[in-house]
Amino acid sequence: MSLQGSPDGLLHEGAITEPWEVVQQALDSVHPADAAVLLAQYKPQDIAHIVEILGPHQVLAAFEFLPFEVQKETLPHLSRDTVVRLISLMRPDERADLVEELDEDFQDQLLSLLIKAERQNLLKLLTYPEESAGAYMTTDYASLKATQTVREALDELRLQAPKKETIYYAYVVDASRHLIGILSLRDLIMARPESTVERIMSRQVISVPVDMDIELVAKEMRHYDFLAMPVVDDENRLVGIITYDDIFDVITEEATEDMYLLASLDTDERISSPIMRSVKLRSPWLFVNLGTALIASYTVSLFSETIAHFVVLASLMPLVAGLGGNAGTQSLTVVVRALALGEIEDRGKWMVVLRQMTVGLFNGALCGALLAMITLAWHHNPWLALIMWLAMIFNMIVAGCLGALVPIILRKLKLDPALGSSIFVTAATDTGGFFFFLGLATLFMDRILTHGV
Repeated sequence: MSLQGSPDGLLHEGAITEPWEVVQQALDSVHPADAAVLLAQYKPQDIAHIVEILGPHQVLAAFEFLPFEVQKETLPHLSRDTVVRLISLMRPDERADLVEELDEDFQDQLLSLLIKAERQNLLKLLTYPEESAGAYMTTDYASLKATQTVREALDELRLQAPKKETIYYAYVVDASRHLIGILSLRDLIMARPESTVERIMSRQVISVPVDMDIELVAKEMRHYDFLAMPVVDDENRLVGIITYDDIFDVITEEATEDMYLLASLDTDERISSPIMRSVKLRSPWLFVNLGTALIASYTVSLFSETIAHFVVLASLMPLVAGLGGNAGTQSLTVVVRALALGEIEDRGKWMVVLRQMTVGLFNGALCGALLAMITLAWHHNPWLALIMWLAMIFNMIVAGCLGALVPIILRKLKLDPALGSSIFVTAATDTGGFFFFLGLATLFMDRILTHGV
């Protein structure tokens, strides 16, 4: 990648189909998020063409809504001056996220073009761990002094507003930038102009440390229903804020990740991924699934003589395994969600497992009773119906147990609780279903054969 280039070389005829007046009108008349959808339809070089002609100020809001990959691919097609102006205008957290996506050579070139203050701020944001509060925060926050009057504070916010991400909350700091209070814009508007900030601010400030995991930050913001969360260092100095739009992105990413992992998919796969890349990402877990399926198949082979004596068993055993798999997935989904939301405490984990086993017991008794009645009406064999009922109960208990236990163990091992859980739980319920049903059939084979088919 190189930042060398000239916009003159980009202004070629036919770069995009619409006249520039139409493009500019569209960017001016729609929300930046919708404008980003319009821009994303073009190739990176065409987006660069638009930025060069309309200018970074005109396109900035829409550009920040573009996916990182599109932003990254667009930068090399921009002139040096345009890149500097565009990056300088971006919000600190958006700027840091974009620069982090670039390769090292391009990062070095870009950093060398920024002024010292912007470069130092950017480098500081890049030093925080990837999943920490510091990596997601912005340094564009509104701050006030405790000694200011309400009138002075409102005047100060008017000056800060154009450069700050939000002014709905104002953070009160001392001379060393220690966080000592917070107040909302509503508090200022409702207060008497001659009152001081110190008198109307709240001293009970909820904040998070800069190294806190972003998932925990999301839980804190959801718990307190904050639009923004202040981030402090070890000495309680305000270093930034995390806004709700960033947390929403985190929640969306985590939900997507859990959904993918429960389906044993790689989180890098998308609907537009190349076919061979999708094959490469999916095949490892399919091989794991193949291994677990072989275990279930081997379990069935152990009872081949039993099946040979009473072939009807072959048509009934998938019912026990299939329902057990569905029950296990239900327990798994509930427990993974609870772990993600922090609803399960360490000392309460065994109660969660016991609860899911109890649910499995009752569901097994109900579903087993229904299947037993169907089996009795179908094959007129009460012993076969009894075996179906017992096998369903046992397998549902196993499904509830492992549906809760597998994600809890994975969390204990510092792994994502959704990682491959469905494969292991389904394998256990398939194997268990076959084992319980065929094992009981083996024990009671004489009685089954006595009643015939």
